[in-house]
Amino acid sequence: MATTRRLAELIGELVFGDLPGEVVDYSKALALSAIGATVAGSSRAAGRIMTAHVRRAGGLPVATVCGAGLKTSVEVAAMANATFAHATEYEDDSFPEAVSTYTIFPPVFALGEKVRASGREVIEAFVVGYETQARIALACPEARRRGLLTLSVAGALGCAAAGARLLKLSSDRTAMALSLAASQASGIAAQTGTMAHLFEMGVAARNGLTAALLADGGFTGRADILEVPGGFFEIITGGRVPTLQEVVDAWGKPFRVMSVGIKMHPCCYHLQRIIEGVQLLKQEGRVVASQIERVQVEVNTFIPQIIKYQEPSNEEEAQFSLSHAVAAALLEDQIGPRSFGAEKIHEPSFREMRGKVEMVVRDEWGWETVGWTPQITIVLADGRRLTRGHSHAKGQPPDLLKFDDVIEKYRACVGREVAMGKIEATVRMVRGLEDLADVGELIVAVERLRGS
Repeated sequence: MATTRRLAELIGELVFGDLPGEVVDYSKALALSAIGATVAGSSRAAGRIMTAHVRRAGGLPVATVCGAGLKTSVEVAAMANATFAHATEYEDDSFPEAVSTYTIFPPVFALGEKVRASGREVIEAFVVGYETQARIALACPEARRRGLLTLSVAGALGCAAAGARLLKLSSDRTAMALSLAASQASGIAAQTGTMAHLFEMGVAARNGLTAALLADGGFTGRADILEVPGGFFEIITGGRVPTLQEVVDAWGKPFRVMSVGIKMHPCCYHLQRIIEGVQLLKQEGRVVASQIERVQVEVNTFIPQIIKYQEPSNEEEAQFSLSHAVAAALLEDQIGPRSFGAEKIHEPSFREMRGKVEMVVRDEWGWETVGWTPQITIVLADGRRLTRGHSHAKGQPPDLLKFDDVIEKYRACVGREVAMGKIEATVRMVRGLEDLADVGELIVAVERLRGS
């Protein structure tokens, strides 16, 4: 079965005019979200360190490093911008495959800027890149059980697909891009709550784009690397190889872009519905912090593998801390990046509230990432027990956000001190992305936001 070759053909066959209107519209909403997070992430701790690294590394100045006032090679720009975007933990993703749009957009924009791609070409590249990583990740749930981070493992191949599409590679060379990316695919789920976890998205963007560029120059690998015994799928699943035909048979039926949920809170996906459930209990029960005796959150066996920091020591750990997320939901009227920053981590009221939060693991609920509902109980000093399950967070499928619904998140990311005219100019460009002749115009406009 020629899975690798058929996948390469599908990447090249997609035609913009054949994309459903809802896929085009939603891709633009996701692009706006990703651009905003990239801007915001450039000023976070991991973003500042990455920027300093890029300055030291140098590189041919052809692609913009967001918020840094510099350009470098497309591979390095993709790495930096993907790391920035992930640093916010705002990344929009789909489950159960656990891959993100924020992995694909940075290399698409970096290479698109260099080759002066049109907005339509950017959307095409994004859709095929996302579909590639999603279908690969869906086919190998065993990889996640083994502790691999599919966001970056499958993401490297998605970025290679997107790069191959922008470079207009033949199907043979696209297969080589996928093969070269497979040799570089990596990611360890145990890194969650560290800067390494943020960097893994940057690694996928850099390696996938490098694979496409090498293939464009004639570099080769095995054209059957996905399906061959001892190849990609066998390695990442520990020999429990899935039905690979699904990777190509299910392609675009429907496009997995339409299964992406947009995060409303800058922390792990698995905390989104818990935060909203706590907020609803807080509102319904008219709860004030001083009344709370304890908070109990019941979860399945998967959650403690990812959400594991009772007392976070930095912003990365806070983004993967159940106790901190619950404290933010109870103590903050609006949750944003600062809710998970150093000031809040060390604030006495947050420390006190974190001490009242307990995670209870229900073994009988299984391991799956979706298909179960966390149960939240708030016990008050007057004896009242407020309990609810909250299975669905705002912006998650099937209740997808519209483009206009994402604008507020974008504004919060780029900074409310930025001149409104500059913000609106970039919003208009993304809204009309399919009519943009050169995506570099959008990159320039986004960089001007930092000059306000």
